[in-house]
Amino acid sequence: MTSESLLALLQSLRRRLVLLSPASLVLFGFSALILIGTVLLLFPFSVASGNAMRFIDALFTATSAVCVTGLVVVDTGTFFSLWGQIIILILIQFGGLGYMTVATLLALALRRRIEYRDRLAIRDSFSLDVPGGAVRFVLDVLRYVLWVEGVGFLLLFVAFLRHFSLPQAFFSALFHSVSAFCNAGFSVFSNSLESFALDPLVNLTVIGLIVIGGIGFVVIRELVEHRRLSSLHAKTVVTTTVALIALGTLFLLLTESSNPTTLGAFPFWGKLMAALFQAVTPRTAGFSTIPIACLRPVSALFLMFLMFVGASPGGTGGGVKTTTLALLLALVRSALRGQEGVALFHRRVARSTVRRALAVFCFGLGLVFFSTTFLFATEKGNSLDLAFEAVSAFGTVGLSRGVTSNLSDLGKLGIIVTMFLGRVGIFTALVAMGVARERKELLVYPEERVLV
Repeated sequence: MTSESLLALLQSLRRRLVLLSPASLVLFGFSALILIGTVLLLFPFSVASGNAMRFIDALFTATSAVCVTGLVVVDTGTFFSLWGQIIILILIQFGGLGYMTVATLLALALRRRIEYRDRLAIRDSFSLDVPGGAVRFVLDVLRYVLWVEGVGFLLLFVAFLRHFSLPQAFFSALFHSVSAFCNAGFSVFSNSLESFALDPLVNLTVIGLIVIGGIGFVVIRELVEHRRLSSLHAKTVVTTTVALIALGTLFLLLTESSNPTTLGAFPFWGKLMAALFQAVTPRTAGFSTIPIACLRPVSALFLMFLMFVGASPGGTGGGVKTTTLALLLALVRSALRGQEGVALFHRRVARSTVRRALAVFCFGLGLVFFSTTFLFATEKGNSLDLAFEAVSAFGTVGLSRGVTSNLSDLGKLGIIVTMFLGRVGIFTALVAMGVARERKELLVYPEERVLV
């Protein structure tokens, strides 16, 4: 291909990108990152000596990294070379920031103008109210990420330096700091963080990174600028997050304290710390300090609930989001009290927002159902383990009960699609495909009662 034909191809691609809607642009961006990551992981320098990477495994790993999921079909620490691990780390960072953030920062570095369509895409990516100030928000996001990941790196470096050499401690701290803040769950250790189950510095640092990354950049900026929770959104996110973490910790203490393969072997303070850690990680992070496959079925089922809920809007995690759960619970409360509207913290919530939350919940439930059904049809194994895998992929969590590495190629494709839709958002995908769009209500039907 000559330079002239290549230039013509790039210009044609640029013209086509200009015509894309904001939702299509986000969809295209994540797909492009996954494709680039897949190609890079297929090169021999990406894998350790003696290993060979299959295309489906490279695609799975790239999708899991860009979608900040953490499900792995090969061991990250032993199968990949240092260059392969660096590629995965970059994919995690780009996936956690989001395509529009990376594209905007690149455009600013090249001193290119940010189009209005791009501002709309940024607004949708971070659940902002208006596109105004989107570029400034992206710069704020970059500043927050560098600060939080930097502090996390320093704390983990101190912790890992007690166990590893200086170079290994440096890279392990950097890798896990980025992976934890981006809620990815990738680890260069074969057993995740199980070796550090009783290390308070590692546990508390990773917990802090996961929570900060999961509450959303909108809430982070509000806390930084105002030093308090002033908006209804921030109050709802923080209250729901704290409640779910507390509930998860208490639940795991009750169900796993006597389980000798999980919390049973720890002293009381170790049980409390491990239960807290494992209550936080299902919020789309995917790290573990206890073997997930050894959890009792009741504990695994509760973790599936936490994974389905996931993180908060505008953050680095997936799931149906904490605000969706809060709005649905408020809707149920209003129905039980016979009230028309839905209110939170003495503020009425717009009906359109409640309808959207209900739609997100239903679409999420539908995707999990179809993904689980697909795994039941293509894979052999324990039904609970397969369902756990599907929910973990949808919530972009990364926790697994030992199913991932044994998936067939068809099963891997099903999980890839689930991870992708779980990360970009079901509504974004539907809007990009033209299925969902705003339509003016030109016809109003007569109202009639339906028994419920």
